[in-house]
Amino acid sequence: MRRCRFVFALILPILAPVMASDDRPAGDGKPANDALRTFYRKTAEKYVFFHDAERQQPLMLAEKPVMKWANDNDYSGDVFVWTRDDLPEVIGGVLSGPREGNRRGVGVEFHLLATDPIPAADLQGRSRWAPKSGLERHRLDDVPKPAESAVARLTQMRQILRDFSAHMDANGEWELRLLPQPLTRYQPKDGPVVDGALFTFVWTRGTDPELILLFECRKTTAGTAWFYAPVRFSNRALWLKHHDVEVWRGPVHHEPAAESGLLYTIRSLETIDDPRKERN
Repeated sequence: MRRCRFVFALILPILAPVMASDDRPAGDGKPANDALRTFYRKTAEKYVFFHDAERQQPLMLAEKPVMKWANDNDYSGDVFVWTRDDLPEVIGGVLSGPREGNRRGVGVEFHLLATDPIPAADLQGRSRWAPKSGLERHRLDDVPKPAESAVARLTQMRQILRDFSAHMDANGEWELRLLPQPLTRYQPKDGPVVDGALFTFVWTRGTDPELILLFECRKTTAGTAWFYAPVRFSNRALWLKHHDVEVWRGPVHHEPAAESGLLYTIRSLETIDDPRKERN
């Protein structure tokens, strides 16, 4: 799934092919990863984020993951979003991989989506995530003006995306594959955002998300305009091009030991008994 994403015990095979993000059916017709998906959800529910410094406005964990993925070597993960007033402010993933003796190593990663920093959040393992800045949006001036209808705006987003390409260094340069269906779409009733969506680029060997691209139609003094923001979802070096010109680069991610002030954080959790297998 995710290369050397975990610099701890969860080291994943760089060249492992991955399957589609939907669960494969088991012999009884039920999704093979039902128990793992339940575990991922329960793990995500342990993380509480707040919008305000007074911690009176908690972010809401969306009812369902916005993406599920798995690979042929039995690595898998779910991607979740935490929202406020219909706007996604944090995106995170819970994932795991096999260990000896029917055990699995577990990890989490988070990236801030809000335009302003959020209060420090306690992560498992006596660590904290305290982003020092919000996620900056970049205006696109060489694209058509946002359409009036939501349907037409989604078509525009997909057309604009064709001019972007995402790349990753994984023992050589790889061009990532864009999934055409957005992970989530949002149209808040109030505020500067009229319409928005999160799209993902995945490694060509599978469907594990590596770089997410946020697109928003936002109000400005001159009317509405399109904005974008790259969101890293990997600890490998990533870069983004628009019309073949590099517009963003994220170097190899090095996680601070205790408290991270970065937009992106990744942490090792525990090793668990595989919840899909009966104990003897």
